[in-house]
Amino acid sequence: MDDQQRVLQIFHTYREVNQAFYQVLSKVAQRHGLTPLQLIVLRILEEFPGIRLMELSEKLKLGNSTSSGIVDRMVKSGLVTRERTESDRRAMMLRLSDKGAALWEESNATRMKMLRPLLGLSEEDQEQLYRVQNKILMILKNIGEDDLND
Repeated sequence: MDDQQRVLQIFHTYREVNQAFYQVLSKVAQRHGLTPLQLIVLRILEEFPGIRLMELSEKLKLGNSTSSGIVDRMVKSGLVTRERTESDRRAMMLRLSDKGAALWEESNATRMKMLRPLLGLSEEDQEQLYRVQNKILMILKNIGEDDLND
């Protein structure tokens, strides 16, 4: 196998795994009446209560206006609350409502149930997977303009 085929094989394998994870995420979200992005927002707000919209947008890797639209719909459906901060009355903190927290717990339990078969990987396989993934991440993050000139 030549270099191009090897690189493509790595890329395609990652793409397939990513798509499979997204399909599971979509199934979980759909079962609970959410979009995959709304499910991710629930997780982020559960992990970072009181986060601001700009921080949420960064974590979602989306623009503020797109994130704002998602949050608006979640506020209307009673899953998220907006609260003004004490230090800056213009700034808004985002939190899960009781309904949102309950929905996160339910959907997370579904997600864990669906992904539990991954625990069938031996600890050795898991450690190898983490090691290889971290190597790939480091390689990809270190690719710069200089690499395009080779």
